Amino acid sequence: MDKEQCYHKFWSSFGLPAYDERTVPETVTMPYITYELSTDSIGNSLQLSASLWYHSLGWAAITQKADEIGRALGSGGMLLAYDGGAVWVVRGSPFTQRMDDPADSMVRRIRLAVNVEFLSED
Repeated sequence: MDKEQCYHKFWSSFGLPAYDERTVPETVTMPYITYELSTDSIGNSLQLSASLWYHSLGWAAITQKADEIGRALGSGGMLLAYDGGAVWVVRGSPFTQRMDDPADSMVRRIRLAVNVEFLSED
């Protein structure tokens, strides 16, 4: 597994389909997760984001999923191994931010901020 696959596996581990934000299928239905994908080598920390997408009257379900992801990361983050290295993912600040969708008042989006460091030379 390479670093991109490792990062995808992390976002897919929360019980929702996860997509690189540039590869979301047109036929996808909510809920799902989108994430930014940029990679680097050791010593460089990247500020990335992911978004939870739900179609709902309220915020309860999406907020529970954001809380679940926050608990998984904890205060020290998560170290995810891949062939030849590891990815360290920690909570960014602010970790969560609710977003509106002017086109559809039932779309609920929570943006999640993370700091990511790829621990490899390549």
